[in-house]
Amino acid sequence: MRLIFSIAFLGLIVSLKCMAQVSFGANYLGGKVMLHTSKIHIQAPNYSQALELSYQRQSQGNQYWHKRYGYPETSFNMALVHYGGSELGTAIGIYPAIQFSLLKTLKMNFFFRIGGGLAFATQRWNRLPYSDSMNNILGSRINNFTMIQLGGKMNISPHWSIRAGLHFFHISNAAARQPNYGINTSGFFIGSAYCPQHHSTTITNNFKGSSPYKKFILGATASISFAEDKVTDGPIYPNYTFGILSGWHWREKFRSSIGLDAAFSEKMRSFYKNNYLFPGKEKSQAWRYSVFLAHEFLWGRVGLPLQLGYYLNKPLGGEPIYQKVGLNYHFIRNLHNHKLGDAYLMLQLKTHYASAEYLEMGLGVLF
Repeated sequence: MRLIFSIAFLGLIVSLKCMAQVSFGANYLGGKVMLHTSKIHIQAPNYSQALELSYQRQSQGNQYWHKRYGYPETSFNMALVHYGGSELGTAIGIYPAIQFSLLKTLKMNFFFRIGGGLAFATQRWNRLPYSDSMNNILGSRINNFTMIQLGGKMNISPHWSIRAGLHFFHISNAAARQPNYGINTSGFFIGSAYCPQHHSTTITNNFKGSSPYKKFILGATASISFAEDKVTDGPIYPNYTFGILSGWHWREKFRSSIGLDAAFSEKMRSFYKNNYLFPGKEKSQAWRYSVFLAHEFLWGRVGLPLQLGYYLNKPLGGEPIYQKVGLNYHFIRNLHNHKLGDAYLMLQLKTHYASAEYLEMGLGVLF
């Protein structure tokens, strides 16, 4: 399901149409799996490691958002992970990423880097044999992959650089299949990169023109998601979410909005019918309504949305607050020329604090 995530960031990389600086890098990652809940049955390996291979491109200012974000670097990456034990096995992650400079000098660059994509894990929960049934950390072989790094890079020659820092990466399936506690790994990384052209600290701002964004917008969204019941190997239920919003763009790189969401849960409706709750009103009581505040970071056609919502009704109780984080890909962006100013694909993870509920896939439009 994170395929949309990968396609969107690939679009971000390809959209750098000028001859940007290109480099090839490799990082060694060492660390340890963090067991974040006592419900996980297995023991964490003593040491976990990974090899990260990267193809990187430095933005050159030919898009309006490059300068606004300090000329970030985009990359396409592959991580080969060995968790250090037979229970967790190995994993392969493929993911695009974007890197932002926090402090930059002629030879040094302190950065924050984030990326996400797909991962294939060799080990997952199985009902048989017994030893596999104790491995309740992952419920599927195909999972999402998230990488976060904080570090520094030093240019040691016209073509070579070295880098080091701290990393955190996460593998899970967003509650699509149970169990889904996920694997969190943190530690250090060290590596190097080779730039065929040679490193340059001079960036030419080639973008000419006004911002493509309208100041104020109205919008609507629709999405679908799937989640398995809490019982492992149980039925998978669909969820449908519809929303309306009003917002504004500012500084050519942010979109803030306020809106209303209505979400229908087939799992809740089935729960009511099986437990004789709300007889005759099972369908109407399976709707949850909420108000939300949202903020989206815009990188050309790609956006990183963050959402905080508050439930207006809670038929079964539970947490009053939820969060969403994900990725938008704006495949139509004609805000000054058409009544339909913007259309985008959505991929958002809905959580209640640290507990994932489901992963939404949908479509949004702005006017």
